[in-house]
Amino acid sequence: MRLVQSPLAWCALKNDIKRKTQRLVPEGIGSRLTFNLRDYSEGLPGLVWRNFYGPPFVRMFGERLDALPAECRQKLGEELVLVQPYELPTEAGTGSGMARERELISLLGPECFYDHEHHTLPTRRPVLDSLGQPLH
Repeated sequence: MRLVQSPLAWCALKNDIKRKTQRLVPEGIGSRLTFNLRDYSEGLPGLVWRNFYGPPFVRMFGERLDALPAECRQKLGEELVLVQPYELPTEAGTGSGMARERELISLLGPECFYDHEHHTLPTRRPVLDSLGQPLH
Protein backbone atom coordinates (compact mmCIF):
# COMPACT_ATOMS: atom_id res chain seq x y z
CA MET A 1 0.00 0.00 0.00
CA ARG A 2 2.78 2.42 0.86
CA LEU A 3 4.73 1.61 -2.29
CA VAL A 4 1.84 2.55 -4.58
CA GLN A 5 0.38 5.12 -2.15
CA SER A 6 -3.00 3.42 -1.95
CA PRO A 7 -5.23 3.84 1.11
CA LEU A 8 -6.97 0.52 0.38
CA ALA A 9 -5.94 -3.05 -0.36
CA TRP A 10 -7.88 -6.31 -0.57
CA CYS A 11 -7.00 -9.96 -0.47
CA ALA A 12 -9.82 -12.23 -1.63
CA LEU A 13 -10.86 -14.80 -4.17
CA LYS A 14 -11.41 -13.36 -7.65
CA ASN A 15 -15.08 -14.39 -7.73
CA ASP A 16 -15.82 -12.59 -4.47
CA ILE A 17 -14.28 -9.35 -5.71
CA LYS A 18 -16.16 -9.62 -9.03
CA ARG A 19 -19.44 -10.30 -7.23
CA LYS A 20 -19.06 -7.12 -5.18
CA THR A 21 -17.64 -4.80 -7.82
CA GLN A 22 -19.56 -5.73 -11.01
CA ARG A 23 -23.08 -6.59 -12.09
CA LEU A 24 -25.05 -7.31 -15.22
CA VAL A 25 -27.61 -4.66 -16.17
CA PRO A 26 -30.46 -5.54 -18.54
CA GLU A 27 -30.16 -3.66 -21.82
CA GLY A 28 -32.39 -4.24 -24.82
CA ILE A 29 -32.60 -7.99 -25.43
CA GLY A 30 -29.37 -8.67 -23.53
CA SER A 31 -27.36 -7.20 -20.74
CA ARG A 32 -24.15 -5.29 -20.18
CA LEU A 33 -21.50 -5.57 -17.50
CA THR A 34 -21.10 -2.48 -15.33
CA PHE A 35 -19.09 -1.55 -12.26
CA ASN A 36 -20.90 -0.78 -9.02
CA LEU A 37 -18.27 1.82 -8.10
CA ARG A 38 -15.55 3.34 -10.29
CA ASP A 39 -12.95 3.41 -7.51
CA TYR A 40 -12.53 3.83 -3.75
CA SER A 41 -13.25 7.58 -3.95
CA GLU A 42 -16.91 6.58 -4.39
CA GLY A 43 -16.90 4.40 -1.28
CA LEU A 44 -16.59 0.68 -0.72
CA PRO A 45 -18.31 -2.19 -2.57
CA GLY A 46 -18.39 -4.40 0.52
CA LEU A 47 -16.10 -6.50 2.69
CA VAL A 48 -13.90 -9.28 1.38
CA TRP A 49 -11.72 -11.82 3.18
CA ARG A 50 -8.97 -9.32 4.08
CA ASN A 51 -9.55 -5.55 3.93
CA PHE A 52 -6.59 -3.28 4.61
CA TYR A 53 -7.69 0.28 5.39
CA GLY A 54 -5.28 3.20 5.33
CA PRO A 55 -5.61 6.71 6.80
CA PRO A 56 -8.66 8.04 4.88
CA PHE A 57 -10.71 4.96 5.72
CA VAL A 58 -9.48 4.80 9.31
CA ARG A 59 -10.60 8.44 9.69
CA MET A 60 -13.90 7.76 7.89
CA PHE A 61 -14.77 4.81 10.16
CA GLY A 62 -13.34 6.47 13.27
CA GLU A 63 -14.41 4.88 16.53
CA ARG A 64 -16.61 2.41 14.68
CA LEU A 65 -13.50 0.32 14.00
CA ASP A 66 -13.20 -0.21 17.76
CA ALA A 67 -16.77 -1.60 17.79
CA LEU A 68 -15.71 -4.54 15.60
CA PRO A 69 -15.09 -7.86 17.35
CA ALA A 70 -11.41 -8.18 18.28
CA GLU A 71 -10.99 -11.34 16.20
CA CYS A 72 -11.99 -9.40 13.06
CA ARG A 73 -9.84 -6.30 13.54
CA GLN A 74 -6.09 -5.88 13.77
CA LYS A 75 -4.16 -2.62 13.94
CA LEU A 76 -1.08 -2.85 11.73
CA GLY A 77 0.23 0.60 12.53
CA GLU A 78 -1.02 3.98 13.62
CA GLU A 79 -3.20 4.48 10.53
CA LEU A 80 -3.50 1.00 9.04
CA VAL A 81 -6.15 -1.53 10.04
CA LEU A 82 -6.91 -5.04 8.80
CA VAL A 83 -10.57 -6.11 8.88
CA GLN A 84 -11.07 -9.82 8.28
CA PRO A 85 -14.71 -10.98 8.50
CA TYR A 86 -13.94 -14.71 8.43
CA GLU A 87 -11.04 -17.11 8.80
CA LEU A 88 -10.86 -18.51 5.26
CA PRO A 89 -11.39 -16.83 1.86
CA THR A 90 -13.62 -19.75 0.83
CA GLU A 91 -16.21 -18.56 3.38
CA ALA A 92 -17.05 -15.61 1.10
CA GLY A 93 -20.43 -16.05 -0.56
CA THR A 94 -21.60 -18.65 1.96
CA GLY A 95 -24.60 -17.95 4.16
CA SER A 96 -22.47 -17.55 7.29
CA GLY A 97 -19.85 -15.47 5.46
CA MET A 98 -22.42 -13.08 4.04
CA ALA A 99 -24.13 -12.78 7.44
CA ARG A 100 -20.79 -11.90 9.04
CA GLU A 101 -20.12 -9.28 6.35
CA ARG A 102 -23.55 -7.70 6.96
CA GLU A 103 -22.91 -7.66 10.71
CA LEU A 104 -19.55 -5.90 10.33
CA ILE A 105 -20.91 -3.46 7.74
CA SER A 106 -23.70 -2.53 10.15
CA LEU A 107 -21.05 -1.76 12.80
CA LEU A 108 -18.81 0.21 10.41
CA GLY A 109 -21.73 2.11 8.91
CA PRO A 110 -23.81 0.87 5.98
CA GLU A 111 -23.67 4.38 4.51
CA CYS A 112 -19.98 3.73 3.68
CA PHE A 113 -20.78 0.74 1.47
CA TYR A 114 -22.53 0.12 -1.83
CA ASP A 115 -26.07 -1.16 -1.29
CA HIS A 116 -26.28 -4.28 -3.49
CA GLU A 117 -29.98 -4.78 -2.82
CA HIS A 118 -31.04 -1.30 -4.02
CA HIS A 119 -28.00 -0.56 -6.25
CA THR A 120 -27.25 2.74 -4.54
CA LEU A 121 -23.89 4.38 -4.00
CA PRO A 122 -22.45 4.96 -0.54
CA THR A 123 -23.42 8.31 0.96
CA ARG A 124 -20.31 8.48 3.16
CA ARG A 125 -16.94 8.45 1.42
CA PRO A 126 -13.29 8.86 2.41
CA VAL A 127 -11.80 12.35 2.25
CA LEU A 128 -9.21 12.43 -0.56
CA ASP A 129 -7.35 15.24 -2.32
CA SER A 130 -8.31 16.40 -5.84
CA LEU A 131 -6.12 13.66 -7.42
CA GLY A 132 -7.83 10.88 -5.48
CA GLN A 133 -4.96 10.53 -3.04
CA PRO A 134 -5.48 10.35 0.73
CA LEU A 135 -5.02 13.58 2.65
CA HIS A 136 -2.23 13.29 5.22
